[in-house]
Amino acid sequence: MIRYLIILIVFVSAGLLFYRLSDLMPFIGDQGWFYISARDMLLTGKIPLVGITSSHVWLHQGPYWTYMLAGVLWLFHFDPVSGAYLTAAIGVLTVFLIYKIGTEIFSRRIGLIVSLLYATSPFIILNARMAYHTSLIAILTLLLFYTVYKWLHGLRYGLPLIILLYASLYNFETATFMLVPIFVILLIYGYFKKTTWIKDIFKPKLLALSLLCWLVIMIPMILYDVHHGYPQTLKFMEWIIYKTATVFGFPQLHPDIPSETLQTMVPFASNIIQQLVFLQNGFIAWIILLISALNLLQINQKFFKKREYLQSHSLLFLFFIIPAVAYVAEKTNSGAYWPVFFPTIVFMIAILFDRLMGMKKWFYPGLVLLLLFVFLNITTLFQRNFLIGSVAYGFSLAQRMTIAKQIIQESDGKAYNLIGRGNGSQFASFTMNYEYLTWWMGHGPASNPEHVVFYIREDKNGIYLQKRINELIR
Repeated sequence: MIRYLIILIVFVSAGLLFYRLSDLMPFIGDQGWFYISARDMLLTGKIPLVGITSSHVWLHQGPYWTYMLAGVLWLFHFDPVSGAYLTAAIGVLTVFLIYKIGTEIFSRRIGLIVSLLYATSPFIILNARMAYHTSLIAILTLLLFYTVYKWLHGLRYGLPLIILLYASLYNFETATFMLVPIFVILLIYGYFKKTTWIKDIFKPKLLALSLLCWLVIMIPMILYDVHHGYPQTLKFMEWIIYKTATVFGFPQLHPDIPSETLQTMVPFASNIIQQLVFLQNGFIAWIILLISALNLLQINQKFFKKREYLQSHSLLFLFFIIPAVAYVAEKTNSGAYWPVFFPTIVFMIAILFDRLMGMKKWFYPGLVLLLLFVFLNITTLFQRNFLIGSVAYGFSLAQRMTIAKQIIQESDGKAYNLIGRGNGSQFASFTMNYEYLTWWMGHGPASNPEHVVFYIREDKNGIYLQKRINELIR
């Protein structure tokens, strides 16, 4: 029976992730940056050592998403949907993995519940349908959580695997460094408790293997750093120390630079939590999240009374609270910070439903409530067009393809330039999605100034294209 249920959940996940993907796939400008980088890598043979810049322009993401994207673009003849095929497939795999991990670490029922919730969370679905470097963060965070758990329970080569996963996470998204304090806390705990696993980390073989894992993953960034003043390694660590110091009162070096406040962060976080937990109603989403967190705290309290300070529930809480504190301290409204929360939040909600279903006479009411919860998330997701059509998540690939075809048609075979206008156009990647699409269709924009210029502007109401002839160009 269990086997059939997980097969059904995996099929539901696949259906939601691949449904009308070529029409409703997001394709924002930053995605276009990666597509162009992967395309150029294939056409020129020059391998990039870093990816797109982060919110701090001196710091880049790693290049591994470019490499993965290049592989599927080569297989599918540069079809822009191919990247989403890859991330959607990884999303389906994550649903099965979270079932296996939940079953092993907690219980079989929690494994089933967490896989069902993960497969039907609207924001998780959107993230997996988006061919972007952040789409890999959730599965890597899940594997890190599992590997740390196994390491604490005697996994011989757990430390090198943990280092490998941390380095991989950093390469896909520098913001995932906020998971590192979890490892530091565990090391401090192990030192004072004189645990077996803390003694093992000083073995030369494990230390050498851990260093090798870090070096292998970091090779592209290190090669880049050698010729650029070490921004990805040494300067990044200096910045981390500085940001930590500012949290404890150290004066900011650039106080004039505007940053997010609680007044701006709370609405942004509320919107994400609604899409992640319960799409139909934000207030209910917050209530579910808070009750789930309190439930996890209560469970941990019972373990602490037995002097069991480090077990699956306390580890789960660490993977939730440490990134949450880091997110608030960083004060950055970015969806890239949220995939690290996908496994932990869904696990917390699954544990809440499991506890409800474990109460006397509450199994069937709890099951009905769970199925209703899932049903409402799925139906609301369809009603909201898979969250596509707004400036926040970008218009669909189909909508952008229409604009790209219009550009090619109106260019009449002549060379042209693409220029962005309006909100977001200050970023270099603003028009890169259109640049890739027009190139793929056979007539991309020119790099030199041309007579024909197309201006693109996007707002909540749609995409606007304007053609002008620049008579000043000779």
